[in-house]
Amino acid sequence: MPLAHPVGFSPAEISRRVNDDVVSRHAEEAAFLWTLRSRAVTEPHYGLKELARLDERIEAHVSGLRVSPDEGWRHCQKNLALNGAGELFAASVLAFWAGDRGRMREVLFTGCAAPGGTSGLISALGWLEHESVFSWIARLLQARQPLHRAVGLAACAIRREDPSDALVASVRDRHPALRARALRMVGEIKRSDLLDAVHACRHDEDGECRFWAAWTLALNRERAGVTALLPWFEAETPFTMPALQLGLRAMDIKEAQSWVSSFGEDPARARTAVMAAGIVGDPAAIPWLIRRMESSDLARLAGEAFTVITGVDLAYHDLDRDPPVLAPRQNEEATLEETVADLDYESNLRWPSAERVAEWWEKNVHAFTPGLRHLGGQAITPKSALDVLTKGKQRLRAAAALELALLNPEQPLFEVRARGDWQERALHVWNS
Repeated sequence: MPLAHPVGFSPAEISRRVNDDVVSRHAEEAAFLWTLRSRAVTEPHYGLKELARLDERIEAHVSGLRVSPDEGWRHCQKNLALNGAGELFAASVLAFWAGDRGRMREVLFTGCAAPGGTSGLISALGWLEHESVFSWIARLLQARQPLHRAVGLAACAIRREDPSDALVASVRDRHPALRARALRMVGEIKRSDLLDAVHACRHDEDGECRFWAAWTLALNRERAGVTALLPWFEAETPFTMPALQLGLRAMDIKEAQSWVSSFGEDPARARTAVMAAGIVGDPAAIPWLIRRMESSDLARLAGEAFTVITGVDLAYHDLDRDPPVLAPRQNEEATLEETVADLDYESNLRWPSAERVAEWWEKNVHAFTPGLRHLGGQAITPKSALDVLTKGKQRLRAAAALELALLNPEQPLFEVRARGDWQERALHVWNS
């Protein structure tokens, strides 16, 4: 007597349910891993190799969705209700890869309607191969809605593809969000022919436009840009750290050191002073940073600044210590995206041992030249910056990308958030 099929299902029904579960898992995992990636690209413990491995895992799940695109879309569409950027990434990759206009329209309007939703949408447009997506990005650049055009510009920017006339028009557009994205992109891809238009936006009525105009001019080594960034040095805003990261690198070292000193004189700006010392990169600041490592409020930031200048991995060289006992999390039911949002800048930084770091510095101080800016243990040159960009961790790599763009007026800003395999190919060419 033949055995009955489990719970009365036929083999075909069982197979369909198993396949449906697999596709559902692909949709969930693609969203989950992208959310991890969105944090990883700015983390101090992720290098290019780790990022590329994470990207391989994401692509494996994206490929799984492509095997059964209709079933994959059904699950991705259902997950859009979660309003997560990772879920939007998974749905957008599938929709634009398939070229399905209805699905593309849905992810576009969903992404533009949700707070912060465009990050997953733009990342998906930057993820796909050129042949799969270039025609759709071109359509976005000509869209009626300014926010849709801004998405198209951002997609071109992350791919470092020049949108040509669309960028020219966007720099002068009336819509501030589109204008701001265009002003930023002029710097990212070094469209020096548009700098006159950027100068005109230094006094834009929109604050975001003023910032990106200043940032682009500073990246092009224009003193007017550095000067225009200074108001963001004085305030605590979302633009303060990007202003410091570029402005301090673009100015003369003595001027930059004076800013570090002024921050250090204000107890309320102590954290800014420590981070700024790392950005400036003068080894003469190391003894001061070591003293800051004795403060629980400043220790991890001081340890990172020490690493930025010297290139020393605190854990690898046994220069770290156990963290202090922290209070348990109040919300154990937090979603992944809520947990990621709760992670602050210092979450994955090591706690330095001031005593052991001081001993290391005493033995190695002779290898560093005070008054000369360093990054990742080397005096900054095009070759050393490229070496950091190739081998360093993400935060160091972002700094190296800025240094390279500042050293070469024609060099676009290297995109350290791009797909890992694309970055590896580009750097292979640069190093050959």
